[in-house]
Amino acid sequence: MLDGAVNVRDIGGYRNTHGLEVVRGRLLRGDSLSQLTAADTARLGQLGLRTVIDFRTPGEILLSGGDRLPGGIEPVHLPVSGGDLGAVYEIIASGDHERQRRELGGGRAASLMVGINRAFVTDARQREAFGIALRLVCAPGQLPLLYHCSGGKDRSGWMTAIVLTALGVPRELVLRDYLLSNDFHRTGYAKLRLDLIKTGIVADPGLLQPVLEQSPTYLRAAFEEADRSYGSFSAFLASGLDVTQAMLDELRRGLLGELAPPEPLPFVSLALAGLSALAGLGLGGLALAAARAEAAHAEPG
Repeated sequence: MLDGAVNVRDIGGYRNTHGLEVVRGRLLRGDSLSQLTAADTARLGQLGLRTVIDFRTPGEILLSGGDRLPGGIEPVHLPVSGGDLGAVYEIIASGDHERQRRELGGGRAASLMVGINRAFVTDARQREAFGIALRLVCAPGQLPLLYHCSGGKDRSGWMTAIVLTALGVPRELVLRDYLLSNDFHRTGYAKLRLDLIKTGIVADPGLLQPVLEQSPTYLRAAFEEADRSYGSFSAFLASGLDVTQAMLDELRRGLLGELAPPEPLPFVSLALAGLSALAGLGLGGLALAAARAEAAHAEPG
């Protein structure tokens, strides 16, 4: 869809358990918008976007830059620290193979990602950011709206899962959308792995896989935590995210249309390319380290 971002997409088109289709062109999810081209901003302008929510932390914005947006859009900054994987990237960029194996091997990287997704529910500040974001999506006059983070997979993935589940979209479709990030990032991540191996920064590229790729286990962890902490997903919406039934009615009207049933929808609990492009994925530090190492190898003597 865009030249300067790889994971910007419409969440419309899915059908809920009532057979109603989520309206296209009303809500979009994405990765970093800091590398958008002039043509990209023009495309976003044609969508009629009113609001853009940025889940990135100040450190991520400092590294890769602020959003490049067309005029007339209300930018909202709601930093969620859990998806900032800077500490993990620092371990990789160190080039210390033993440290990488010690801290990321043996299933530790995957456990880290599970913990990050659970914290989206248990950490009060992160939960508050998602609650504000959902209330904005529910509010009249805010759509069309786009929310994004760095890679568009963890924080944006959880936000999308919240919205689709609140609309009654079946769990298998929620998971399908979540895992689509792997397809959108496949080329960029493959290049990153090759660069890190070529320059000697990484000896075992498999250590990166749990961090770079989405797993059903990660999303399942967040939903299980919502059920465990609040009893049900609907209770999580009400008590965890402070979203009222009236707000959810507005959400249905905005994303399912006026034909949405007046009764509350049943909530389904889920038990369940170049350096600039890499920087847009929130991996600028790793890409830069690989480039520097490659340059060093190229120097004579």
